[in-house]
Amino acid sequence: MASAQSSILRRAGRLVAALALVGWAPATASLQKSAQSTAPAAPLEIHFLDVGQGDAILITLGHLVVLVDAGRGDDIVEVLRDYHVYSLVAAIVSHNHDDHIGGMDAVVADFPIGRYLANGRPPGNHNAENVETWLRRNHIPKPPPPWPPIQLEDVRITVFPSSLANAENPDENNASLGVLIERGKFRALLTGDSQVEELNGWLAAGIVGDVDVLKAAHHGSRNGVTPGWLDRTRPEVVVISVGAGNSYGHPDPWALRYYQTHDRAVYRTDIDGTITVTVDPVGGYRISKAGPVAR
Repeated sequence: MASAQSSILRRAGRLVAALALVGWAPATASLQKSAQSTAPAAPLEIHFLDVGQGDAILITLGHLVVLVDAGRGDDIVEVLRDYHVYSLVAAIVSHNHDDHIGGMDAVVADFPIGRYLANGRPPGNHNAENVETWLRRNHIPKPPPPWPPIQLEDVRITVFPSSLANAENPDENNASLGVLIERGKFRALLTGDSQVEELNGWLAAGIVGDVDVLKAAHHGSRNGVTPGWLDRTRPEVVVISVGAGNSYGHPDPWALRYYQTHDRAVYRTDIDGTITVTVDPVGGYRISKAGPVAR
């Protein structure tokens, strides 16, 4: 009896295998596709990197990466490698000052980049000139504005030029690009080193609205915030990219008082280190901080 049962089981096994070959393969593929479609979406992470007195914001969605500014030094390349960055969908530099563009020449030299967005002003310093050289050498596109939104799956990144772009010889800070990051109901706004004149221009143009996270303009300086700006943007969280003991007095105590009104959470890279905002597909978010880097 045991031998007969074994024979029946062997025949049944062969039948199952045959059916898999001729009839079940599409069903298996369908099941695999269904499993892929129900896989959890990757978290959006916005890393306000602790690069000392400067700006560098790394935006990641799985393997899709955008970098906004690159701090002062070429060590930003090692930071990106620590985050397992191998290529960039886009590199964005808000303006040409060394504390924002200083490490961008090394980034452009070392990483494949889909496109490079900048304010279009003359380089003005050695680092910015090096960036232009590497853009040409590596054949990286540098399209002029207006730019279509950068789409990382369900994340949209809108880059818009200075509100003073058509003014005669605006200073470099007031030529900063704006960057709006959106996922679900979540919105974060980066404005480089914009000062009051540029911020007021964006307000007058109706470009900005409510956001959840606001990067303080110009490292928390007094000329980078007004009550009207905060009334329009209404952030819940303010992040200040700033170096410990900097000689500029950033962040300014007067500006800090404005940022801290209405129970806003204020984070600073000189105190909190790299600050990461993690956003789910609906737009819920949480904040984590790494602690300051020893220098």
